[in-house]
Amino acid sequence: MKKELNNPERLLKGPAPFNVPEGYFENFTSRMMSRLPEKKYEQPKKVTLMQHVRPWLYMAAVFAGLGLFFKVVVGLGYSSATLSAGQAEVDEDYLEYVESQYASYILAEEMEIYE
Repeated sequence: MKKELNNPERLLKGPAPFNVPEGYFENFTSRMMSRLPEKKYEQPKKVTLMQHVRPWLYMAAVFAGLGLFFKVVVGLGYSSATLSAGQAEVDEDYLEYVESQYASYILAEEMEIYE
């Protein structure tokens, strides 16, 4: 019994289980097109110059805003124009000190090489 159910040759002996009716594919395209609704084509919308440039303008405004933000907020107290005369002298003295220390360090290394 099991052999009979799993035997594909049994299906080939009898009539095919699925049949296409006679003449089904004749005029199939015309019947299908008659059932479809008519599609109305719209003209594409015209893009103005401003609509095309607007994203670039927004991006430029963002970068300009960020630049001003960092110039004003981060730049406060660190520009040389806002330093007092005394502070400028202290900074120059410190830079001279660092330069002399670095120069002596470099010279000491070079002297060790030649010894």
